[in-house]
Amino acid sequence: MYLLVHGERRIKRVQRVAGGAWLQISDNQRYEKKLIKPQDMKDVKILERCEIRIRKVL
Repeated sequence: MYLLVHGERRIKRVQRVAGGAWLQISDNQRYEKKLIKPQDMKDVKILERCEIRIRKVL
């Protein structure tokens, strides 16, 4: 997802977890998963859904 979190743009995978929270997951292993608590959801906007397809080029 392409997100706006506290005014900062991010491209992350998002997983819903118990209690209405979201878990931000980065494909880059240098970044840890980050929990967005339900009370912080007012500062989160979904801007777009991102999709990428990588194919093998011969």
